[in-house]
Amino acid sequence: MTAKHDVSHKRRSLLKGIGAGALVLGGARSARLQAQAKLRRMEIFIGTTPHFGNVIVGAEKGFYEKEGLPVTITNFASGSVAADAFRAGKGQLVVTGDLPAMRLWNQGNIGICPQANYGDLSIIVARSHIKSAADMRGRKVGVLIGSTSEFFAQIYLARGNVKINEVDLINLRPAEMVTGLARGDIDAFVIWQPFGWRALAAVKDAHILTTGHGYFHEWEAVTTTREYANSHAAEIGAFLRGLDAAGKWIPGNLDEAAKLVAAQIRLDDPRLARDMMEKIDWNIAYSKKFRQDMEFMSKFIKIKLDWNTMFDKRFLAKLGSGYVE
Repeated sequence: MTAKHDVSHKRRSLLKGIGAGALVLGGARSARLQAQAKLRRMEIFIGTTPHFGNVIVGAEKGFYEKEGLPVTITNFASGSVAADAFRAGKGQLVVTGDLPAMRLWNQGNIGICPQANYGDLSIIVARSHIKSAADMRGRKVGVLIGSTSEFFAQIYLARGNVKINEVDLINLRPAEMVTGLARGDIDAFVIWQPFGWRALAAVKDAHILTTGHGYFHEWEAVTTTREYANSHAAEIGAFLRGLDAAGKWIPGNLDEAAKLVAAQIRLDDPRLARDMMEKIDWNIAYSKKFRQDMEFMSKFIKIKLDWNTMFDKRFLAKLGSGYVE
């Protein structure tokens, strides 16, 4: 009887202990969920290419959700088109190339982190009769005005001693450039992959005249309004933690990441996404290299870049000392 009583007593004590522990854990989980519930849904504007892979993976793999942040991602034809929608007062965050980002900052908005960087995904595609900048004189060249491709066109022509007004620049969206080249409406275009690869497949005499390597190093950056940065620090912090985790996950899981990204942007061939994503550095740190490359572009396009007023590094600083150089 005593032994049985002792066992029962121990069992009752154990159950009480488990119950108390469950209450403690339940209370902690409840507090965490309540804290997470305080985060407001964030609407993020991006383009429709694999350059935005870590933003997409952050949502598809639940990295933002793990931080308690609900997000809605809206895709546009490009980052610069997304910037136009953001400029009109829509969305909380927008991810663009470096040129649209700096123009947004110059208009009173503020950068919060780099999102990606790469050297040879920007490309100039041309028909066989175009072999140099000099051959572009008097020719029709497709470019997406307001995007980084506009800067690439300017710097490429300048290095070839060709004035911008000696070329007939045609404002086109990326997919329209491939179609325009195939129909003979344009002789060349300046944009980014995968549209160069698509042109090579669609146009028999098309070739990649050059990549951005040696001309400039391209960055993508995340921009928000000053009002949002000042009133939604918790949401921005959660976003950055999720974005950073996604970027660190991608290199070791390229095949899965490429499939997720291709599906989200409706790219038929995940191999194209993979080919691009393995060339991209997903580091979001506020580095000297980031600032140097952005300053190079700012001088060329004549925008005065003031890091103290145009970029808010306090959110990255909270991730750790390695995120701010």
